[in-house]
Amino acid sequence: MNVRSLALVVVALAAFGCTTAKQVLGLPTPGDPSVTIKSAETRWLLIKNPRFGDVPSEPEYVWVEEDKIPVTFTTLVRGKAAIIAAPEMVAKYGAPPGGGKISPRQGMPTQTLAASPAPAPRTAPAVSGATAAARPTNGKAAEGPKRGLVVYVDTTRIVIDLTAADGIRPGTVVSLRRDVIPIVHPVTGEVLGELDEEVATARVTEMREKFSVADVQTVAAGARIQIKDRVVPK
Repeated sequence: MNVRSLALVVVALAAFGCTTAKQVLGLPTPGDPSVTIKSAETRWLLIKNPRFGDVPSEPEYVWVEEDKIPVTFTTLVRGKAAIIAAPEMVAKYGAPPGGGKISPRQGMPTQTLAASPAPAPRTAPAVSGATAAARPTNGKAAEGPKRGLVVYVDTTRIVIDLTAADGIRPGTVVSLRRDVIPIVHPVTGEVLGELDEEVATARVTEMREKFSVADVQTVAAGARIQIKDRVVPK
């Protein structure tokens, strides 16, 4: 067909609705839905490395863009799918370069490699009430029994400022102590305990609203009970 005849055909077809030469010649137009538009997002495939075994430093599997699968003897004979790695191998080799998307051709359950699950936050084990009470708070030693003071001294009796609200009951034995020296850790500053001495013991016999009366039971050799001696229930 010469140029003149081709021109006549174009004019004739245009009369039947083909408005452009591209349509007449069967060329795709920008609005043609049959034109495949490639996604701007790179999709990756993990494939068996053609150079594995020939080059010692080469890994067995490598990531490639899905449209850049190399042509090998295997792909020529069995097709490109023959060198695509199995999904379990993908999990072994990790995510694609830059954390990109995995091609659907990989056969993965999702389009992206699932990230490793974040470790669950550690939670402190449950602590019983007794254990919690024994732990130090704000760097200080755990609170021991409620302590009081000797406020009055008689020959065989003493009066202390501890009451039922402090856990004192008739029959409670208390230790009378003196020269309390706190033992502080030189590095952490934690109060490890106290160094003192017991000067006497007494047994509570009477309870009042704001004090208790106790009979003296024992007195250390050479010691004497004094007002302001510390009182600690045993």
